Amino acid sequence: MVECPYCKRAAMSTWRKAGLGPGRAVRCQSCGKIVTTHAAAIFAATPAFLGGFVLMRSESLPVGIAAMAAGLLAMAVIHTFLIPLVKSDG
Repeated sequence: MVECPYCKRAAMSTWRKAGLGPGRAVRCQSCGKIVTTHAAAIFAATPAFLGGFVLMRSESLPVGIAAMAAGLLAMAVIHTFLIPLVKSDG
């Protein structure tokens, strides 16, 4: 579970947070206040972009696909476990 920045209780599951981007806000399941991810979540996509770049430039399709898969996995881990929830302005 992910901690709410307001009530410090469980705001949502890690699976739900994985689908929460910086442009999307949802209600905490404990207190009902609106939370979102920190703006730094945009940078969590960097590994996926780099994996896509390797996929496009690689002469070996298996290497490119592996790089893309690794980039997507890294993005998911960074977003889920390193990017905090913050109080929403909206």
